[in-house]
Amino acid sequence: MPSQKPNRQDGVIIEEEILLAPFTTFQIGGPARYFARARTVQQVRQALRFAQDQALPFCFLGGGSNLLVSDDGFEGLVIRLAMDAVSVDGATVSVEAGYDLNRLVLDSAQWGLSGLESLAGIPGTVGGAVRGNAGAYGGAIGDVATSVSVLDTATLDVIAMPREECSFSYRDSLFKRDPWLAVMGTVLTLSPADPAEIKGSIEQTLAKREAKQLSCDRSAGSFFMNPVVQDAELISSFEAEQGVRCRECRIPAGWLIDRAGMRSLRVGGAAVSHRHANYLVNTGGATAAQMVELAQQIKAGVRERLGVLLQEEVSTLGFTR
Repeated sequence: MPSQKPNRQDGVIIEEEILLAPFTTFQIGGPARYFARARTVQQVRQALRFAQDQALPFCFLGGGSNLLVSDDGFEGLVIRLAMDAVSVDGATVSVEAGYDLNRLVLDSAQWGLSGLESLAGIPGTVGGAVRGNAGAYGGAIGDVATSVSVLDTATLDVIAMPREECSFSYRDSLFKRDPWLAVMGTVLTLSPADPAEIKGSIEQTLAKREAKQLSCDRSAGSFFMNPVVQDAELISSFEAEQGVRCRECRIPAGWLIDRAGMRSLRVGGAAVSHRHANYLVNTGGATAAQMVELAQQIKAGVRERLGVLLQEEVSTLGFTR
């Protein structure tokens, strides 16, 4: 049960035994031993000092749209990044980590600023999007991020890192690889454009996603990254079937899962979505253990039948192995 008397740590409230499932799009996961909602960078620092004083592991939570939490929860402090200030100066947008990504895409259209249209429909927060270099249809947030405000969790200092130091790549960044660096916000450089045209581009992106049925309840979106494939015959088969050229020899993981005949796979309440094969869904009552088993079976099947190794895009929390 949640603590009835939350601990207060210099203005930030530290709660106990907070169930994490409601904070994730999977709707899966056990409780956090401690939980804090940070609405300012200073509150993030205060929460981290609490973790340091208690010798606790800690992690950061945004929109929970790319996360699978263990059934046992997390024996540490979860810090929910809730800061969401935004400012616009010409074509420059400064936005904090907790700002909703889809809201930012729609707001940018109202501001007459182009550059985020390809991100329309991607769930989550700006901080999570920067960490995972979220993108679609040939664009990614790292393409327009001029700098990133980062908190060093060891020193509690905040530094501004230019794009060149962020190591943005396909669904990856320095911040995803270095757990000591936490994204607090970012500065985006966009391009002035007609608001009506931007809105039209956003609608086109959303229509593409809808046509591909890229919207599923109780899912984390794409579970696996699109892998680089070396098999020329497999690439040719994909291009001939889909009528498109694959970029950088990457074949969509969903197509590979379909090709391996795993569309109907299910483990308990965890299943491959009938709408999109790279979406693993909680059909009701799924456990994290079932989702992990489903993912392992998919990886094994694709590797055995097609010779391709899939890598998870979804992050995990609370698993001991």
